[in-house]
Amino acid sequence: MATQDIQEQPPHQPVGRRNAGSVSLDLSASAATAVRRTTGLLRRHKLLIGTAIVLGTGLAALVALRMTPLYTAETLIMVEHRKNTVLNFQDVMSDMNPDISALQSEVAILKSPAFAEKVVKRLGLMNDPEFNASLRPEPTGFWAALNPRNWIPAGWIDALRGTRSDLPLSPEETARNQTTAVVNAVLDNVAVRPQGRSYVIAVSFDSEDPRKASLVANTMAELYLVDQLDEKFKASQRATRWLEERIADLRKEAQTTGDAVEKYRAQNGLTASSGENTVVTQQLGALNTDYMLARTKRQEAEARLREVTALAESPRGVSAVGEVLGSPLIQSLRQREVDIQRRIADASNRYGSRHPALQALQSELRDLQGQMRTDVAKIVANLGNEVELAKSREAGLKQSLDQLEAKQNEQQQSTVGLRTLERDASTAQAMYEALLTRSQEIASQGNIQQPDARIVSEAAIPLDPSQPNRKVIILLALIASGTLGVLLAMLRERADSGFRSPHQFETATGVRSLGIVPRIPRFGGSPASYVLDKPVSAFAESMQNLRTSLLLANPDGRQKVILFSSSVPGEGKSSVAAAFARTCANAGQRTILIDCDLRRKCLHDMLDLANPRGLTEVLTGACTPDEVIQTDPRTGLAFIAAGHGSSLPQDMLGSSRMHQLLTRLSMEYDRVVLDSPPVLAVSEGKLLAALADQTVFIVRWGLTKRGTAMAGLKELVEAGGEVVGVLFSQVDTRRHAQYEFPDSGRYHGYRRYYAN
Repeated sequence: MATQDIQEQPPHQPVGRRNAGSVSLDLSASAATAVRRTTGLLRRHKLLIGTAIVLGTGLAALVALRMTPLYTAETLIMVEHRKNTVLNFQDVMSDMNPDISALQSEVAILKSPAFAEKVVKRLGLMNDPEFNASLRPEPTGFWAALNPRNWIPAGWIDALRGTRSDLPLSPEETARNQTTAVVNAVLDNVAVRPQGRSYVIAVSFDSEDPRKASLVANTMAELYLVDQLDEKFKASQRATRWLEERIADLRKEAQTTGDAVEKYRAQNGLTASSGENTVVTQQLGALNTDYMLARTKRQEAEARLREVTALAESPRGVSAVGEVLGSPLIQSLRQREVDIQRRIADASNRYGSRHPALQALQSELRDLQGQMRTDVAKIVANLGNEVELAKSREAGLKQSLDQLEAKQNEQQQSTVGLRTLERDASTAQAMYEALLTRSQEIASQGNIQQPDARIVSEAAIPLDPSQPNRKVIILLALIASGTLGVLLAMLRERADSGFRSPHQFETATGVRSLGIVPRIPRFGGSPASYVLDKPVSAFAESMQNLRTSLLLANPDGRQKVILFSSSVPGEGKSSVAAAFARTCANAGQRTILIDCDLRRKCLHDMLDLANPRGLTEVLTGACTPDEVIQTDPRTGLAFIAAGHGSSLPQDMLGSSRMHQLLTRLSMEYDRVVLDSPPVLAVSEGKLLAALADQTVFIVRWGLTKRGTAMAGLKELVEAGGEVVGVLFSQVDTRRHAQYEFPDSGRYHGYRRYYAN
């Protein structure tokens, strides 16, 4: 979060009234501030931005170098807007009117899948791996890993595409799908567009092979002209077929109507000299004779049917029918019946009524009688059919007689009917002659058909690839990756949850700043040793600055007990306490450092001292303070280690012995430095804050979350601690100088004064 510049107003000029010059100065200052902020943002995140640029541009360059170069060939087709007239015949298929909509229609035809399929079949592109993906070799190595099908389940890919690969397909469907895929691949490389406001259509094709690009473009133009001629020829053929069928129908109709006239004349006797009544009379006489004969036959059939039906129902039954009809079949069956009955009588006398032979003969007799009844029924049914036929013939002859009698009444209207038939015959003949003439005209046009377009310029073989433009791709990738890097930097800046300056903390909490502690080099050792090894370093200067700030905050020297505390572990609290204590002791002040973090004992390792006994033993009464105090050989710093024990730390640090110990040490030493455990982790940190005269709150630069730091500060204040200020630890001075804070550039901006 950047700070806002505050400009002082001249004392003689009222607030809110500014002249044009001051407004201009404000705008210039705002622009300069914006430039500084942007520059600082780029410097702070130059590694992120640089990484995005290198990765993005490198990947784009790699992809561009791997892309197969494509060559574009273009042919020009002009739609004819002038019509050549050889014969003054009306065309079957009208010529094209080359307006905008017509040109767009022709463009759509050239880009249609049906037309592309013709090109595929003409050039055999189904066998070309460039368009048929199934013929391409599978990628290997690194490029195989980039193929999504190798690491994404096929079901997921089908779900994204909205397709299903688990449907069973027949060989015909599979072949059709493969053809469709090749056609789509060809269409992806085709570009068809009108040339401005002219009648010219440009057809271009992209291919990996320049000769193939030229061949496909020229083939498309050629097939387009052939397609136009083919459509006209098909239209002529359709018209010819229709005319031939219609002419044949009209020829039959004309012949039929002519024959009907002559037949009508003959039927009505209009051309006979003896008059029409003679023919009708003769016909009536013949029909009367036939009708009488038919009626006689019908009566005979009915009488015979009645007789047979009555005999069949009489006691004699089948035998009577056989005698009447004289049917050989019935008579034969009757003889078999008599024979079986005789055999039954013999078997009955010889074997008795229960013998199997007798039962078999009885069964055979029943079957024979059933067959006889069936045959008699068929005979009766046949006689019934003869009766019905006789009735039908009689009814037909009666109807014919009625019609001839009615025809006698129509003789007066025969002349009117004849005239009607003559007009129908004349009309049919005229239509037949007209269609025959039109058919001959269409046959003449079929030999002189011309396409409605012509090829203006054939596609030459391109020498230079049209794509990819590697320079443009790399330039665009550079711009895009740079933009992405800046956006990521801005997002990272906004997502920064830590404090970047004591000024931010002071603005948010009102707690004064005690400065910043630079981060020591990676191989500089521990901060407690580094402050002595590099006395003119920026880190040592920060400890001197902290000592000076605490002296100014305590001019009378009464506040001697200083507590170093933090919110959470890992903020550098113990390191700063040890380095600060050594700095004070090295400056001649009587200083004692106490390790109050009884859970994580680390100060003795920083000072290269032992921890045989310490604060725990003093507070439990096992030792006196003088028995546990150690002396730092490099600075003369007095040190009390944490010691060892099993008592609860909060009970010991909050006891009266701890209070008495601090009171005694404050009278014997100029500085009593306490290293406290983090206040949010354990509770003894708040107890020590209440006992200390001054508390220095440590916040790790950029990493400690703002809410965490403010929560720790609140715990100290509520415990009664006197927080003298906040100190930022482990500050990257180079990055800190890139921010627009009042203390930005501290140490790093004046690094020539220090020897790190």
